[in-house]
Amino acid sequence: MSESTAEPPIIEAEPARPVTDAPRTARSDRERRSGYRGRFAAIYLALAAVAGVGIGAFLVVVAKPDSGPSQAWSTWEPTGSETAKTRQIADHVSKQYRTDGTQLTVALAGPPRVTSAEGEAIQVPISALAVLPDASTGQQEEDDVEIVGTQKTLQVSLCGLGEACSIPFGEPSEERHTLLRRQALEMALYTFHYVEGIDQVAVLLPPALPETAEQELASTAVYLERGDVAPELKRPLAQTLNPITPGVGEIGATELATINRITLPRTYGYAYRQAQDGSAIMLLSPVA
Repeated sequence: MSESTAEPPIIEAEPARPVTDAPRTARSDRERRSGYRGRFAAIYLALAAVAGVGIGAFLVVVAKPDSGPSQAWSTWEPTGSETAKTRQIADHVSKQYRTDGTQLTVALAGPPRVTSAEGEAIQVPISALAVLPDASTGQQEEDDVEIVGTQKTLQVSLCGLGEACSIPFGEPSEERHTLLRRQALEMALYTFHYVEGIDQVAVLLPPALPETAEQELASTAVYLERGDVAPELKRPLAQTLNPITPGVGEIGATELATINRITLPRTYGYAYRQAQDGSAIMLLSPVA
């Protein structure tokens, strides 16, 4: 047998090269991969920001479940035209005020008018309100008369079914007058909240009949402007007036303080004068 020679390798392959001899990645490839990594990082950051905003909004909603606009101002509200709304408010509110199960008054709502007492009864439009100041406080002079046009005024007459719209049952009292002022306040709040174009509400209360023929008829009105109840219009009605209408002498102390604060300075005696154009002017004089 001849001298042995080196046997050829079983697998023919290029001898392995040292690691240091491996081909280097081209600079353009490295830059392209670095750019992809930067883009992915920006996308991840954007997604994280969106997720963070969503989680934050969710936490706010969970923390304040009652802070949305879903809370209604009142459980009942009128519908239809502005005229229809005023009539519905007058009817709805007046039906809630009763004594011994009997409704105290009916309510008639509309533009300010007065019935002429001379000859045939004629509805005379009231063109202006003359609000006299309360000079007893020392903050106003007697000649500081406020003249208010009636283009944005609603007049509501609370009429009992007795003589001259008086209440034919029960005895006139301070407690009953307070309940009627509450009714006037509730009507004004509903009107200002739901009826557009009304900035003043004059509620004529049922008169107390004089005991003798020599005494004058005691007629009073609650006159409120929108600004007088601005804070009350920003919160639900139930936070101002108890949803359960009280009877005579049944108003709670906190609610009574609210009613007196708003309505007592705005309670007036009223009378009428004829203007040169034939319309009427309502004079509102402060009463104790």
